[in-house]
Amino acid sequence: MDIKSTEEKHETGNSNCLKDVRIILLGRKWTGVNQAGNTILGWDGFDSEEETAGNKVRHGEVAGRWRVTVVKTPGWWKTLNPIETRELTKMGIIHSVSLCAPGPHALLLVIDMDDILEEKSGRVIEEHLEILGNGVWNHTIVLLNYGIWQDSFTSVGEYTDKRGKVLGGIIKKCGRRYYLLNSQNRSSKTQVVELLNKIEKMVAANGGNLFELDANIAQDVESKIKDVDEKAKQREISVQMERNSLRETYKGETYHLEEIRLLLMGCILSGKTRIGDTILCVPENTQYCKETRRTYKSVERQTQMGRWTVRLVDTPGWFMFSSLTETPEMVKQEIADGVLLCAPGPHAIILTVCASIAFTEAHLRSIREHMSLLGADVWRHTIVLFTWCDTIGETTVEQFIESEGRALQWLLRKCGNRYHSFNVQKANETTQVEELLEKIEWMAAKNSLFCSNVIETEEWEEEGTVTQNTPARESLTVMLDEVLKRRDEEFLENIRRILMEPRTPMSMEDPLTMSLDEEHTCNKKKLSIWLRQQQGGNEDTSEYESGDFAE
Repeated sequence: MDIKSTEEKHETGNSNCLKDVRIILLGRKWTGVNQAGNTILGWDGFDSEEETAGNKVRHGEVAGRWRVTVVKTPGWWKTLNPIETRELTKMGIIHSVSLCAPGPHALLLVIDMDDILEEKSGRVIEEHLEILGNGVWNHTIVLLNYGIWQDSFTSVGEYTDKRGKVLGGIIKKCGRRYYLLNSQNRSSKTQVVELLNKIEKMVAANGGNLFELDANIAQDVESKIKDVDEKAKQREISVQMERNSLRETYKGETYHLEEIRLLLMGCILSGKTRIGDTILCVPENTQYCKETRRTYKSVERQTQMGRWTVRLVDTPGWFMFSSLTETPEMVKQEIADGVLLCAPGPHAIILTVCASIAFTEAHLRSIREHMSLLGADVWRHTIVLFTWCDTIGETTVEQFIESEGRALQWLLRKCGNRYHSFNVQKANETTQVEELLEKIEWMAAKNSLFCSNVIETEEWEEEGTVTQNTPARESLTVMLDEVLKRRDEEFLENIRRILMEPRTPMSMEDPLTMSLDEEHTCNKKKLSIWLRQQQGGNEDTSEYESGDFAE
């Protein structure tokens, strides 16, 4: 199709005039992208406070002359490069082009004039735009969003001289195209008309050609979006079926916990302490003060939530990508001591994972190493709690899981696919907390209490790693699983038989202990020692080099 022939021209005959103008808005979070879009549209098409993981498309009319389509893309964080940006955001940026068929006339890069651009943040901007290909700069205009800035400087040149030259470098890459937009002055229609005239001139300078995305990139992303949506729906159905099954299994049962003990774990800035405040229903004004506080010691707090007394222990976090050896001994000791504050033991370990950034292999490695402080059995008692889910908007947490790929999916499988999500914007709604506590109660019905074993170390083995003793290892594992399963069944059958027998003078007064943790842990220790002996004491030092993950 001839792109030029698809353009509708004004009856004036001016070949530079467009009747329909399609615009893509790009920019990092909190730079006023939504406000800029509303100023162009002339109405509140975008929620000024909303940050989403997907695209938003709105339409408007300007000066009775242009029909405008504005696509607002998801923003990125100021200092995070595309590798650290979640897949949903990158997919959204690329997918935005298809929402402007046959193609956008202009890409507007929104930059807040109050924002001081340093070299790193400038490089982040360039790298995110180049997700669309190197040709993106020929179709981009820098939209300088300002409010009170105009009272401080008289020109963009003066601004770049006094606030750094990074912005000047970006403007240069755009062919020195920029426009100053006062999004606080919505009543002025002149500035929008001037902006659209500038877009028309740029289109003319490009020979009337619209921005085109590489066909292979577009096809790959569209295919990935479809695949993510399908797998996310399957995951939702699977989770709902398991929930219904659990409800049916425990229907009519009297097993209810009066007290639930929780241990919070997670990296720094994952929203761990804020989640603790949400679970404990801390008032919002108090919560705000706690958000900036870093946890240095394990702290126990408690509250009453419905029929449950909730005891929650918040532990110090570790840096997101740090190894266990890089974490201070004091932090490691506090994490271990956190279990003691949950005496006689936590019903669940809540592992917080931030949904506003990418979940990488480095992130997974750090989590695995720090969770190993509590022993290999920790995974049976862990629930992944996704935080900052208000940043993904209408996107489901299942879509986030499926889009991020195998590192995050491995973590969930390790935790028995137990996960929950919190939207802190709905902190006053107790439903999300009650649903979490219900999941924990079901998990506790299946498990005994968690008992930390900090001496035991878990041997990590990646998918595709072939060792000399793999057949023996697999056979022994299967055999042990069968023995443990059979022993559990015999144990429960004995309990049922004892309960069904009439009481006699020889009946025990003291209740039987239901915990098998001590015997089970002993067997696992022996197995771990035997496996290490079979390998000659060699450790696998390339567990993450292949990038594959095993159960």
